[in-house]
Amino acid sequence: MRLFVLVPLFMSVLGTPIFPEPWGGVGTFHSEITEVWDTENLETRLSFRQLFTATLEELDRFRERVVIQRNGGKRVKVSTERSNGAVYILFRNETDGEFPVYSAGSWILKKDGRTGALIQVKIFYRTEPGCYLRLFPRGNKTLMDVYLFDSLLYKAVPLGISLSALLTEPFQQILDRTSGTVDWSILLRNMDPASYASVLIMVQKIRKELPRLPDAEDGAMDRNGKLVFIASLRAQEKLPGFNCSGFAKWIGDGLYWPRTGQYLDIEALKEKHLFRRGSRITHRFEEERDPFFGLDWTRNIARALSGGGDPEQQDVRNVPFWEYREDVGYPIQEIEGILFSLAVLEPGNFYLGSINREFGKDPVLRQHVHVVVLFPYFTPKGEFRVAVFERNVETDLPSLKKKFDGNFIHLVRIKANASFEPPRIE
Repeated sequence: MRLFVLVPLFMSVLGTPIFPEPWGGVGTFHSEITEVWDTENLETRLSFRQLFTATLEELDRFRERVVIQRNGGKRVKVSTERSNGAVYILFRNETDGEFPVYSAGSWILKKDGRTGALIQVKIFYRTEPGCYLRLFPRGNKTLMDVYLFDSLLYKAVPLGISLSALLTEPFQQILDRTSGTVDWSILLRNMDPASYASVLIMVQKIRKELPRLPDAEDGAMDRNGKLVFIASLRAQEKLPGFNCSGFAKWIGDGLYWPRTGQYLDIEALKEKHLFRRGSRITHRFEEERDPFFGLDWTRNIARALSGGGDPEQQDVRNVPFWEYREDVGYPIQEIEGILFSLAVLEPGNFYLGSINREFGKDPVLRQHVHVVVLFPYFTPKGEFRVAVFERNVETDLPSLKKKFDGNFIHLVRIKANASFEPPRIE
């Protein structure tokens, strides 16, 4: 049984986030919108506006075509289709020679397959399947939901205009009408890929060394470069290697060694911050269960690499749209949107994640049971990507979310550095 329930607390039913905007609020970047949004297909929508009022029979007879817009030369594919009792009118923008439904700037109109009534309009604002707006009518007005990687950020934002009127308006009209509510400065930011150069250098070096990394339960490298067991510090003899914690330390060692000539000290990383986390209940199980090991371990790595200080100073506690839960973190299913926001607001960082879930019996405790390393970045094409490493292998966010569905991840930030030199394991 879940110890607590998280519903979408990051939004409100009135169209504004419940939590305050720690990054300066909304409506502060209006000049960036014009530069970012170069995927407008208004010209094509106006040319085919007769489809908006066409009968269902006329829509069934329509044959798809590709239009080259005079303004900018962009290509748009116009088509209709029936599916699951609805009729769709699609304006799909070209991306890399193809016309995916989710290309940035694509508009998808959904009509009732029996009555022909307009049910909703979906607009993709980034070339990602889960980044879209959902517009739907309420009387003679329009409400809008905003999704970031399938996470609902804003619900029922009023647009003050009918949905039918919006069909022949530029996308900028939506931005103007919601600039005081929706933080477009995060959602539409056009990031400089050079900001992630150090992140990509680290990712490339890690990938190169992965085939050489051995695997072993409770394994890590000590400050002298010897493979030992974390619990006892005894040398590993047969089949030495790393576990997930040891692997995260190995990445930290690659940053620590160039600066100090040493590797991170295991005993320092095992330090328990009893005054910072837990309760009287969990304190009773510190020796037997060590429920906060992953949290303490990741915090201590981040603290060592940042030069010391408060063990919580590198915690990711303020992310727009999401609520941080003390010593637990964020829902794992929301991780992509969270990392997207972080990559926009603090480019050049990577993150150690400690997976928190219910574990054990008599009693069932929330424990930090697994450590992952996450490198978010943007490609030169503006695509958002995350390199995911866990226990000596590269995985991905879908597999991580599937494996720990319904659980949570706590994040600490570390600045990426091109001087990174991961220890060579021969």
